[in-house]
Amino acid sequence: MSMTFSQWLTHSSDTDFESFVRTRRDLLQPESPTIPSLAAAASSRIGVSRGIEALTSAQLDVFIDLAKAARTSTDINVRENRHIDDTLAEAALPRLRDLGLAWPSSETTWRIQSEAITLLPTSAAESARAHPWQAARTEPDSSTESIPTTLIHNSERAAVAEVISSLRGLVDELATSPISRLTSGGISKRDVTRIGRTIDLGLEQTITLLLAAKSLSLIGVLDDPLDPQWTASDDAANVLEGDRAELWAALMTSWLREPLDVTQLAAGASANERLTVLASPKKSLFKGFSQSQPTMPLLRFTILEILGGIGLGSSRSAEWIHAQVLAARPLIPAHDFAMTEAILHTVGAFGLATTPLQNAQHFGPSRFGALLAEGLQTAMSAQAAQDPSIAPVNFSLESLAVPTDVVDAVRLGLVDEVETVLIQSDLTAVATGPIEPRVHHILRRFAVVEARGQGTVYRIDADTIEASMQTGINAADALAQLAEISAEALPSTLEFLIENTASKLRRVQVAGARAVLVVDDPVDLDVILSDQAMLPAGLERLAPTVAVGQLGPERTMHLLESAEHHALLHSPSGPVRKRRVITQAEPEVHLRKRARVTDDHLGEYIRILRSPGARAVTTTSTDEPLGHMDRLREAAEAGRTVTITLADSHGQERVIDMLPTTVNGGRVRGTVKTTGAEASLSIARIVSVDVTEDPSAAAEEQS
Repeated sequence: MSMTFSQWLTHSSDTDFESFVRTRRDLLQPESPTIPSLAAAASSRIGVSRGIEALTSAQLDVFIDLAKAARTSTDINVRENRHIDDTLAEAALPRLRDLGLAWPSSETTWRIQSEAITLLPTSAAESARAHPWQAARTEPDSSTESIPTTLIHNSERAAVAEVISSLRGLVDELATSPISRLTSGGISKRDVTRIGRTIDLGLEQTITLLLAAKSLSLIGVLDDPLDPQWTASDDAANVLEGDRAELWAALMTSWLREPLDVTQLAAGASANERLTVLASPKKSLFKGFSQSQPTMPLLRFTILEILGGIGLGSSRSAEWIHAQVLAARPLIPAHDFAMTEAILHTVGAFGLATTPLQNAQHFGPSRFGALLAEGLQTAMSAQAAQDPSIAPVNFSLESLAVPTDVVDAVRLGLVDEVETVLIQSDLTAVATGPIEPRVHHILRRFAVVEARGQGTVYRIDADTIEASMQTGINAADALAQLAEISAEALPSTLEFLIENTASKLRRVQVAGARAVLVVDDPVDLDVILSDQAMLPAGLERLAPTVAVGQLGPERTMHLLESAEHHALLHSPSGPVRKRRVITQAEPEVHLRKRARVTDDHLGEYIRILRSPGARAVTTTSTDEPLGHMDRLREAAEAGRTVTITLADSHGQERVIDMLPTTVNGGRVRGTVKTTGAEASLSIARIVSVDVTEDPSAAAEEQS
């Protein structure tokens, strides 16, 4: 006799039952420790979907073959089905059973959850082409290459120093040259490319740092309704000048949790739709199987796991790593090699991976990367023990954070920041190590970044000097500021460049506007002109009620206030208001999680489920959609009639006697007993389900 899923749970061995319960901790509900409720949760659409996400590619291929066979026959004889590989099935079936996706219905046949048929590609059209995770036509390069320990240490330290320097340069660039928002609220590709050229980074790396800077509230939008601009936040300087290891850890955590894919932001969603950076996409960028876990964070975590498994001092090809991603997480929409490759390059730029000197397409973990991968795996295991609802994938977005031991290792690996640079006669300024922010800001006034690493190279030319002098810096000030940070005397070529640029610019000078006093009564102006305290203002009367001074408006206003002359500073646009930067934080979302069975109570919960009271499958009406689905599915498999109470759109109830045939996609299909017509009913509208008593089953239960 064929068994339904509830019956298999009831009659399964203690070993098989406990293995299923421990694997699907996300299904256990303390308020209803019964076999029917457990079976209903496992057979629901979300329960089946989460189980499928935990499959490897080999297991998923077997399960898809089972789902295709289930379209024509409920009971599947695996050995006699020529479309199912016996060897692969023998290896995959225990895992499918532990996940509650398939179970032995008799000694020779298996059954699967019917919801899987609509979730998986089982149609003839979908079966005619290879699945995305099977796209690789050739075997990837599986060779390994060793990486010397000294190279790993140097590359990871240089990468950490460079990414911190790049982040500082990015925020500094937005502070000095704010970028107007588009109607979509983001930054155009042209502006992003310009920023990338300024800080010597590629498009994808610039986008990565922009997204991280926004997440860390280092950049925001200027509070100006007429011209809102992306610029540095009010407290960005304090954050960037803080502990560099903590800054790197915050950057890594932000990147790990970032939901957007940089490759698609760089390329656009389609040929006709261009995406802007720092703006939320209007629709999902991913097609295909819907994931219960955030796609990009899970993909980055998986790649770090694979890198950690390669081992310190060894490396594998990017194609091999991509193949491992597809094998471990086949349903992640990462089937495009460019996506995996972009993440690997980013991981290398962050100091988490390194490459051999002779082969830039091989990647291996750095010390920081190996420690981070191990720490994240430990954090996921600890989170799974506290919150079993993250099973069976065992991934939690909240656990994606850099552990303290990794931060300590990075802090020990960083060298001290340099406070002086070597300015050479070829007009390059070389910082021999990570540069101190104050020195960087001085150099950014007169130079552009030419190269980054553990050190930084700046290029000084006539354009940069002219741009700085146009802001109001004279030749003496420029030479004094550069001499302050120079390790040696300034070269004569630099002095000549600055003096020559200044002589060209000073031929036409623009001074600040002088103050103009306007009074209502000429007597008031007489009093001000006769006051000795106002002599520094150099006031000259032009008319009975008008005088012009030699000082600016703010300084003249200060003299008037000190001499106790009441005055109002004129502003054509109203009172002066200090503008502030608004950092756009993500809205806080409170998720209400259902209570789960903890490790302390798991043994007692299993004992209750195995007790005779929990095994009994009653035939009374149900009051939950999951119970409805489970009852209807088992009635369809047993060929038994059910009495369904259905509510229409107006809340009116009617009773239908039906012989159900299939239950999937949130609907039950079957034959109405009174008319013989085929019907399809929405399970969401079902109020109750009563199963007609089966005399043979009742007799078997009594025996």
